[in-house]
Amino acid sequence: MSESKAWIAGTSGLKLTPDEIAFFRDERPWGFILFARNVSEAAQVEDLTAHLRDLVRRDEAPVLIDQEGGR
Repeated sequence: MSESKAWIAGTSGLKLTPDEIAFFRDERPWGFILFARNVSEAAQVEDLTAHLRDLVRRDEAPVLIDQEGGR
């Protein structure tokens, strides 16, 4: 991974769109951030996290959670 690609990406919903899949696979962000729009239940979050990490080919890619206004 080059230093110029050390950035965090967000997603639009509960599942990745085809455009997001292609983009993340090509650009390989350093990590991801999830917002309320990305979370419905534990199994869904586990699946989304695994898919994101698979796309960037790094099991340890950070997945951050935005808790502003949350419990």
